[in-house]
Amino acid sequence: MSVRAGDIRQFTYAGREFEVKGGDANVNVDIGGFQNEAVPAGNGQVSITQRRKVAAITDLPILADDTRQDLEYLQEKQNEGSENPVTMTLASGIVYSGSLAITGEVKKATGDGTIALELMGTKLEQI
Repeated sequence: MSVRAGDIRQFTYAGREFEVKGGDANVNVDIGGFQNEAVPAGNGQVSITQRRKVAAITDLPILADDTRQDLEYLQEKQNEGSENPVTMTLASGIVYSGSLAITGEVKKATGDGTIALELMGTKLEQI
């Protein structure tokens, strides 16, 4: 049996490596593409509306290192308003790579020392 789930082994954003909280962390990965919506017609037929969706990594709990000013670094990257290179290695050894921008709020939770990142952009693929 192979590993199918588990902790994030490595995460880099804009060339900087960050530690990701292990244990109960449940990071969501969306490689982008299209989302379909089925709309029924009066005669019982179905019409499909297709809309593009962006690639995303959400609910990524970064362990903030205050000595490296991780919070400030991530906020500066968000302030730039552009996509940056991302790589993420899963417990299975699978690596995702792409170009994503930080979206949502960038704030540190002092109770567990994490920054919950949300990243979205044009490209995220398994390499």
